[in-house]
Amino acid sequence: MTSAINWHTKLQRKLQIQFSLHFDTAWRIGSGKEGETLSDLGVVLDPSGQPVLPGSSLKGRLRSTCETLAHALGLSACMLDSAVSNCECSSDVQYYRRVREDYRKASQAGVAERLEWIEKHTCDVCKLYGSPVMAGRLRISDGTIEDWAEVIQVRDGVVIDRDSQTAVDGLKYDYEVVPPGSRFRVTIDVENYSDADLALLGAAIFEWSSGSTVGGFTSRGLGRFHLEDVCIRGVDLSDPNQRIQFLTNRTAEDRLTDLGNWEEFFSSKIESAVSTQST
Repeated sequence: MTSAINWHTKLQRKLQIQFSLHFDTAWRIGSGKEGETLSDLGVVLDPSGQPVLPGSSLKGRLRSTCETLAHALGLSACMLDSAVSNCECSSDVQYYRRVREDYRKASQAGVAERLEWIEKHTCDVCKLYGSPVMAGRLRISDGTIEDWAEVIQVRDGVVIDRDSQTAVDGLKYDYEVVPPGSRFRVTIDVENYSDADLALLGAAIFEWSSGSTVGGFTSRGLGRFHLEDVCIRGVDLSDPNQRIQFLTNRTAEDRLTDLGNWEEFFSSKIESAVSTQST
């Protein structure tokens, strides 16, 4: 159990994925207030007026992608609702309330017992992204803008009466969008990952590479994107050479080892997960 404690408290290995996220359509991450163009629904901009692609939006979308693909890998996903998913996990508020006393007793019994309880009561997706009793292993950066049209567009919208299927009088509004062609550089870091984590994350990266959506109004055609220039690096601190390289350099390119073709790397992890499921 000492090794399990070390796995949760000390950095053992790290994987870094970087890619360019290219928007094929217009997109918007809403600011929740009036826009700079005086439209009703603005987009998030930085102080210089450039659009922001928040890491929180990307992480939420990535988690959703993993949840939809987990079953194909034989992995569990609670969907934050045990009743819907038929998967008992501490991330479900109602389920956690029922077992909270058991968790308290396990915590009082010792670190090993607490970790064993967490392992048993956490689905595979929440082990990667975090739960109320366990920190996530994955972090994702805000997008660093590489290219954009340098203009914010305004579109019109109307409220539709669902019964009559017609526009409601007097309820017209407008909203801001960022034009297509925007490109952001994004970094994902995963620490002390398991084989299941890599299979899950790899399947999601394949999905995003072929095309996905993020942001608001995606049902209206906004937010379609794909990935380009994916690269993966990592470090295994059990390897003395990699350990020295990691501890004596400053940039990610110098500290981490290039892991080669990302498709080959993740394909092997996915194939292993599916093979395990089949046996």
